[in-house]
Amino acid sequence: MKAIDDHGSLVRAARVLGIAQPALTRALARLEDRLRGKLFERSRRGVIATDLGRAIIAEGSAILESLEKLDRHLAEARGTQIADLNIMAGAYMAETLCLTAAAGMLSAFPATRLRLLVANWTEVPAAILDRDAPIGFMDLRGFVPDPGLAVERLRSQPGIFVARTGHPLAQRGSVSLADMMAYPLAFIGRAPRGVQAPLVAAREEARAQGQPHPAFPAMVHESPTVMLKLLTQSDAVAAVSVILALEGLRQGSIIALPWQRAPWASIHPGIITLRNRALGAAEQGFLDLIRKADQQAEEEALAWCQAQGVPSGCG
Repeated sequence: MKAIDDHGSLVRAARVLGIAQPALTRALARLEDRLRGKLFERSRRGVIATDLGRAIIAEGSAILESLEKLDRHLAEARGTQIADLNIMAGAYMAETLCLTAAAGMLSAFPATRLRLLVANWTEVPAAILDRDAPIGFMDLRGFVPDPGLAVERLRSQPGIFVARTGHPLAQRGSVSLADMMAYPLAFIGRAPRGVQAPLVAAREEARAQGQPHPAFPAMVHESPTVMLKLLTQSDAVAAVSVILALEGLRQGSIIALPWQRAPWASIHPGIITLRNRALGAAEQGFLDLIRKADQQAEEEALAWCQAQGVPSGCG
C-alpha cells in the first residue's frame, strides 16, 4: 500500500516492488475484501488513498519501523550473524567519502555486509523514502527535502576543470568556459541547475565565436572516476571535485586547467535519512566514518588549493 500511495499508480508501484501489475491489483483487492472497504480511489491524477487507506498506511508505517528496529536488535544480539547495510549515493559522493568510510567499515564492523548503491544524485531521496537504503548521500544544491527526510549538510567540496597533461588548453595563461567548449566535455547525465546554466551560457558564447565542439556533452557517464580515465586518452575536459582529482593531479596524469574558479562549480554534499528513524550501530558507525572522511577531504583539498596559490579554498 505504501508503494502505491508513494507513486500514485499501480503500474509504477508494481515496477518498484518488482512484481507484475495484475498480481499487485489482485493483492490489493484481497486486502480490501478482508478490510471490507476501499483503500484507493482512481482519479485523473492516478490512485488516491481513501480515509481508510490513509489510516492503514499510517499504522503500517509504524509497524514497519518497529519490525526494522527489531531486526536490527536481533542481529546485534546474535552477534555472529551477518547484517546487511545498504548505502545509496550519487557517484561523486560514492567515489570519495563513501569509499573512504567503507574501507573503515571493513575492520570496524566485520559482521556487516555493506552494499554501496550508486545512482544519479536525483534518485537518492526516493530510494530513502522507499526504504531501499537507510542512508543516502547527494548534492544538496536546490534540493527541497520531503518532510519525512532529515538532512545533514557536509563540507562543500571545491570543483575544478581538468584535462590530460599536455592538453592544448594547459599551455594558456588562463582559460574561459567558452574556451573549454571547443573540446569534448565529459559530464554526468543530470546536474543541478546552478551548474547547467553557466555551461549552457559558455556553450552559446563558444558558438558565437564559431568554435564549439559538435556534441554537448561529448560523453555522458555517472562515474567521475571513469571520466578521469577518459581524459588521459583524449582531449576531453571534465569538471570534478578537487578531492576526486587529487590522485591524478599528484601522479601528473591530469592537470587543473587555469580557469578562474567559481562557487557554482563546487559540490555541496549532504546526508539524508528518514526522519524519526532510529539508526543501528553499524549505520551510526558508517556516519561517524563519513564525518571523519569529510574533515580529511576538506583538509586535503585546502592544502592543494593553497599550494596552487588559491588560499581561499578554490573559490
